[in-house]
Amino acid sequence: MIKPLLTTEERFSEIGDQSVFSVTPGIDAETALTKASNLLSTITGSIELAGMGTPLEGNQAWMVLHSLESAKAVIDALWATLQFDSPDPVEA
Repeated sequence: MIKPLLTTEERFSEIGDQSVFSVTPGIDAETALTKASNLLSTITGSIELAGMGTPLEGNQAWMVLHSLESAKAVIDALWATLQFDSPDPVEA
């Protein structure tokens, strides 16, 4: 039987030596990746406009940063549960 891919706890958004947020362990991969995709979708337009020369203004920059940190934490929480035959997956 194949073990389901679930999230591990992944803390992020550090302030000093504490984390304000974390990914909850035990979330199935489909749900977690859907949430990460949705977070990234919310910032696509802002990043595209910034690439064309329109600066990110005030709260918009914080929203982009928080969305990126959140999506990265979800992906890292899934990545931590993957197992590979090779000790170094890059070399596999």
